[in-house]
Amino acid sequence: MNKSSHSELFIPFLHLETLQHPRYRALFNYIQQRILSGQLPSNSRLPSTRELADLLSLSRNTVKQVYEMLQSEGYIETRQGNGSYISAQLAPNRRTQQARRQPAYQPIRLSTKSTQLEQIRPLYHQDREQRLLPGIPALDQFPWPAWQRSVGHAGRQMKFSRDQDYMGEPALRNEIANYLNATRGMHCTMAQVMICSGSQQGMQLTFSMLLNPGEKVLVEDPGFPGIDGAISNAGGIKVSVPIDRQGFRSDLALTPQQDARLAFITPSRNFPLGYTLSIERRLQLLQWAKQQGCCIIEDDYDSEFRFDGPPLTALQGLDGEHSVIYSGTFSRILHPAIRLAYLVLPPALVEPFNRMRGFLDGGLSSLPQLALADFMSRGLFASHLRRMRKLYKARRDYLRQRVDPLFAGQLRWEPSDGGMHSVFLLPAGSDDKAIVAQAMQAGLGIRPLSYYYDQQPPRSGLVIGFAGDSETQIEQALARLKPIIEQQLPLSAQI
Repeated sequence: MNKSSHSELFIPFLHLETLQHPRYRALFNYIQQRILSGQLPSNSRLPSTRELADLLSLSRNTVKQVYEMLQSEGYIETRQGNGSYISAQLAPNRRTQQARRQPAYQPIRLSTKSTQLEQIRPLYHQDREQRLLPGIPALDQFPWPAWQRSVGHAGRQMKFSRDQDYMGEPALRNEIANYLNATRGMHCTMAQVMICSGSQQGMQLTFSMLLNPGEKVLVEDPGFPGIDGAISNAGGIKVSVPIDRQGFRSDLALTPQQDARLAFITPSRNFPLGYTLSIERRLQLLQWAKQQGCCIIEDDYDSEFRFDGPPLTALQGLDGEHSVIYSGTFSRILHPAIRLAYLVLPPALVEPFNRMRGFLDGGLSSLPQLALADFMSRGLFASHLRRMRKLYKARRDYLRQRVDPLFAGQLRWEPSDGGMHSVFLLPAGSDDKAIVAQAMQAGLGIRPLSYYYDQQPPRSGLVIGFAGDSETQIEQALARLKPIIEQQLPLSAQI
């Protein structure tokens, strides 16, 4: 039996420059790692608590506490009248010695689904310090005092809350249903509204419920790339459908040859080009869904910000309540940190979705839902929307007015009736990704238009956000963009 107390192994502890934990925890971790590494082998004797306390200039109570912790976790054992020893249960150390000769860890195997995600185009990282970043609201304009009062009200309400509703808090669902029926011409009740932590969660749930592996989903091209992962995760096959100024090309998509199960579209405003789906194509799409027993997912990501009139009637309101899943979000409207979105489900899907939601996450925290319900019930949500609609229109107009003289015809605005970003086309053959790469180094969050194309020949352009920046910030950001455009494009290059 090894009677050595291995005091020399504790000397390095004296020279640790910084301790991120209390001294008792730091000493526990230190001894634990020496045991696991085999430096303190099983059956070896530890210094007495008095000896170790003197050696490390610690109180004896601290060392005693550490020894008690080590004993409670099975690392050491006390032997009557003979001190503390490394547990015999850790013997032999052949495993540890063998592990030293092998790689520290074998890689964990990923599922087929996770490896498939590596094939999907990566999403751009959003740094909110960047200027001209698409999809970011005017954070400095958010009515924080009013929101904080709503949060306080929600906190008081929570003490009366008992049952968790997988669909979400009834108060918020009721406010959403009333809002959509009044402003978007929809036909829904609060029973059809499901609250999600974000639109991506809603899409993951929808595709997992409605897609079998190998079934097809019609999507717009160009379109929102964030949907690719949800489709892939469900085992679906994405079918890219080109768009024109009337939106989704239903004549190419709604054919027996496509044999699609779902359609994911942005009828109010295509992302990113801003085209609106014509009434003829809306009706064709609804007729297809009705006849084929298919489902349409209507992504209405920022329809509240239409500048040339009230928001358009939702597809769900055009006789689509039995075939359309309507998706909306508050992250773009209010604040990205308010991770709340919602689905409006056809009546026949409410119970299946509710059942699945219970297995997935059991619902969301009540506090932000109740706060938003109070915020909406007091008219603060509608008031904020009116203010932001006016502000964003002014910022869009300012961006357009400044681009024309600064870039001498090298950027051409693609007309859109609203939104939180504008698309500016570049001369044919321009490398928009190279421009964006330089722009990001200059602190700009603009995106290349070509990135949003999948199978269709891409157009070159810049997707420039304006909602989150003041006129002064827009001016400063364009000044940073100007030399990049001049470097990348010859002056003769015109649209």
